[in-house]
Amino acid sequence: MNPAHEVDSSRTRRGSFLNNLVHNPRKLFLRRALFQIHLWVGLFLTVYVIVIAVTGSILVFEDEFTATTLPATLHLYDSAHTASIPAVMGAFRLACPSCSVIDITTPSPAVPAYRLRAKGTDQHEMNAVADPVTAAIYFQSRTWVEWIHDLHVNLLLGNAYGYQVNGVGAILLVMLTITGIGLWWQGIKRWRRGLGLSFAPNWRRINYDAHSAVGFWTLLIVSWWGISGIYFGWYRQVVAAVNLVSPLRGMNAPDLPPLAPTTGTHASLESIILSAHEASPQGRLFELSDPSLTTPVVYAEMDLRAPGDFSHRDIVTIDTRTARPLTVWHYGQNHSLGDWFIWSMHPLHFGTLWGLPFKILWCLLGVGLAALAVTGLLMYWNRYLRHIALR
Repeated sequence: MNPAHEVDSSRTRRGSFLNNLVHNPRKLFLRRALFQIHLWVGLFLTVYVIVIAVTGSILVFEDEFTATTLPATLHLYDSAHTASIPAVMGAFRLACPSCSVIDITTPSPAVPAYRLRAKGTDQHEMNAVADPVTAAIYFQSRTWVEWIHDLHVNLLLGNAYGYQVNGVGAILLVMLTITGIGLWWQGIKRWRRGLGLSFAPNWRRINYDAHSAVGFWTLLIVSWWGISGIYFGWYRQVVAAVNLVSPLRGMNAPDLPPLAPTTGTHASLESIILSAHEASPQGRLFELSDPSLTTPVVYAEMDLRAPGDFSHRDIVTIDTRTARPLTVWHYGQNHSLGDWFIWSMHPLHFGTLWGLPFKILWCLLGVGLAALAVTGLLMYWNRYLRHIALR
């Protein structure tokens, strides 16, 4: 074959591909392949996406819903007259002498009560709340908000497997967004049709337009939900990968120094709390791990902004035997692009840090993700199942 003819033929194929990509992408085999991937991955994820989207939309208002589950007899929260953590722990030991507390969260205007996670001698976990003024203990069964939280975060599979299963779902969600971009493009003359609804008398057309438009307008946040879901599933691996591209400085947890020799005794809870405040004088103690002091170290989360604002806080690691601060992680002090990328995982995933307007927006975006799953299923019904049912 003439080499010049081969070159001309190759140029013709490239020109034909680019022409179809710009003007008529439906003629491309690549688009048909993307359609099949998008179709079958979407069908596989339909129930999963609806569950994750609906529960995520609810959890945008998790603090508000949690406040409604508190006992009605609690005193009003007053930051100037709040019971101390040692007083709460003393009341808890009287209520359950054989139990140990896994962590304790302090009262805030959003959730005006102490919250405790504890376990008994049989290692069974239990929840309790404490009056913010009197430290009176109220044991609680699992609330519907906690059940929704567990469903969204762990798919009710527990910490050992839930994060990883969600990570697999997140990978497939990212695959859906990538293939969705290719399918959304209808050619240079028709691309605007993918931006909104055409209120045609045919409901199938409306459904198709809704799927296309919602997919376009939610593309960035849905992609980020997928990426952050991968991070939550395998955060060490994601951090290591990001660190190779842009070394982390602020978002790397400091390494623990060697611990003091075990003596069989531990410092007082009061001295440990004082140590946390001295290590982070501008912080407000939001959560303390293991206030029963059964482990060599405890972690104190010191909020630097509004109570519960997890985007900027000092995380202080304290030796329980000596009450000595071992490390202070200034979480949220970002210095590199990698820092900003990793730091953004939580606030952009949850959308709870910028006030009510953003909460409403994130809730609606979550509903939009569920709508994508429903409209996609209806498109599959219209394209395939309807014809089978009519036979």
